[in-house]
Amino acid sequence: MKKLITIAILVAFAAASTALAGTRVNIKDSDDAAAEADMHRRFDHPKTQVVPNDQLQVVVTRDVIMHSCCMPPNLVVAGKITNTSDKPIDYVRLHFAFEDKHGKILHGESLYNHHAESLADDPYIQKILNEKPHYDPIMPGQSDTFGFSISCTELPVFSKVELFSNDIKQ
Repeated sequence: MKKLITIAILVAFAAASTALAGTRVNIKDSDDAAAEADMHRRFDHPKTQVVPNDQLQVVVTRDVIMHSCCMPPNLVVAGKITNTSDKPIDYVRLHFAFEDKHGKILHGESLYNHHAESLADDPYIQKILNEKPHYDPIMPGQSDTFGFSISCTELPVFSKVELFSNDIKQ
């Protein structure tokens, strides 16, 4: 029995060594590794996680850090909201929560869906534009979009971004 087990182990090692004989490990040059780490630091970030809502479907279509020669990098998040309820929705106020690795909220931002953007205007802007805040309701099954941009210099170091859409006016 011991001879049979020994033969089986030797056959297994022979098969494994044959299978792994062509395996290569690429070692990165330190300059390449530094460049990759810099790209990761500049362009990678925790992606926005949508908190579910039973009246609204929220889909993030863009979540990137945009770079320009003329200004600091910006975090840009855009998406689409769809009314999944059976009633019209007047407007949706979306809230972004930037959290640390322990779940503590470090920073918050909010915005309205595009058809209700004027609700965020302050009185001075309303006077300049000569208009009152207004919104176009989102009917059941209809969609609208949203867009968010903030300079990365205004954000703390964060580990998680959550997007809440629970501030709905019907």
